[in-house]
Amino acid sequence: MIRVFNCGHNSHHKKPCDILHPAGLNNYFFLLVKQYAWIYENNEKRTVMPNSVLLFPPHMPIHYGCDTADYNDDWIHFDLYDSDTDILNTFNFPYSTILQPRDFHRLSDYANLISNEFHFDGIYQEYVIDKLMHIFLCVLNEELRNADELSVVPPKYYREFAKIRTQIYNSPSADWSVNQLADTLCLSCSHFQHLYRRFFNCSCQHDIILARIALAKFYLTTTDISIYQLSLFCGYETDLHFMRQFKKYTGVTPSEYRIQTRVNT
Repeated sequence: MIRVFNCGHNSHHKKPCDILHPAGLNNYFFLLVKQYAWIYENNEKRTVMPNSVLLFPPHMPIHYGCDTADYNDDWIHFDLYDSDTDILNTFNFPYSTILQPRDFHRLSDYANLISNEFHFDGIYQEYVIDKLMHIFLCVLNEELRNADELSVVPPKYYREFAKIRTQIYNSPSADWSVNQLADTLCLSCSHFQHLYRRFFNCSCQHDIILARIALAKFYLTTTDISIYQLSLFCGYETDLHFMRQFKKYTGVTPSEYRIQTRVNT
């Protein structure tokens, strides 16, 4: 069984941070970095790009941080029991190494599910978290394998696209323009869209919509904000457009989704 001791999703540090565990921790530690950061590896300070993942085993010294404000990450502290003690050896994840999966946001979505379940005291909590952690590890292994397929593409392209995608998911309500995003990389709009789809298996515009829908789902579940105010908050000009698009992608209206999720919890 995999047991999670603590975890968090979209954790923000308002000020620059310097986090040091000289003797390491008593459990395994996953860190999903969403902003530029740094880590000390063999007494050398290395830059950690956005959309990176690091895994630390128990008792390994850890020193990482960020020199700018509003550092953002997901994190999971866990341990392995019984038949799962060899699962990390099976996947062969390198420790204290900067890993760059192809679809970082897929992993972050699972970290969100794990965090939500951890903070919800359900009768099947341990069982659900154990299964989610197994899925998380499988997805990470898959995304790292898929990332190897990108080696034929100049690294700067994928990293810049990953940074743009992080910005979209961190601020889905912004007035995003595919043309303007393409201009920031000095690419034609068609070339930009081709690469975006190749990297993330969907169009940029589709990703913007998914990011907004995900944001709306969170606030529908956790707040009583009105549908009109939520539509503006998520970047829509009218609540009618928001409601139509939400139903198109989820199969239910925002109000129906709010009712269903609250009944289920």
